[in-house]
Amino acid sequence: MDTLSTLSTRSLVFALGIALVPLAASAQNPPASGGTQGPMVVERVKSGFLVEPEVKVTNFDHRTSELVGADAGWLADQTFFIGGGGYWLTDWSRDRQLAYGGLVLGVTTPADNPFSVGVKALIGGGRARVTRNFVFEPFDDDVSFQNGRSNVSNNAIVNPALPIVAPIRFQEDFVVFEPQINVGFKMSKHLRITAGAGYRWLGNRHDGLDGLNGPTGTLGLQILGSGH
Repeated sequence: MDTLSTLSTRSLVFALGIALVPLAASAQNPPASGGTQGPMVVERVKSGFLVEPEVKVTNFDHRTSELVGADAGWLADQTFFIGGGGYWLTDWSRDRQLAYGGLVLGVTTPADNPFSVGVKALIGGGRARVTRNFVFEPFDDDVSFQNGRSNVSNNAIVNPALPIVAPIRFQEDFVVFEPQINVGFKMSKHLRITAGAGYRWLGNRHDGLDGLNGPTGTLGLQILGSGH
């Protein structure tokens, strides 16, 4: 009896041990509630300051001209841009001038991608000056000629057949709207080369200030701040 009792007790302990193994494993790895869930990923929103020096080639005053300038502002989430910009003629002179600037708004595909596409627009104002040659008659009805000599007080000898050609400067302030489409190529974490095409439209134009609207081609270098 003692031997049978001892074997029975050992068999019971062994069976209980086998039964408790799955329960112990289940306690160590509890099932996830609500189904399978992946790891949580936290990403920092990339925003920061952006400066973009640019060179523009455009048609101004019926001539191919170059403008230089820059945009500067805040690029939010690598996508939305708000800032300001300004541009002026490289061959600025007394007779021929163009300068404008204003608010710049833009949107682009993520700027940290190797290749991006975006649009932006400048809304603001500026000033233009152009020079036109006008033809004037050298005398009026009160001037008479005898033997090629006028009756004016200085007795200057003039030729009544030759008109007077005089340059006249026209200058005016204007409103400007310049939309543009851009493509960007990533060079490094903080540098990108951009190229774009747009159109410059000037309002409030009067006689003499024609030839100020025109298409633009742009080449720029984006410098992104440390926040990107």
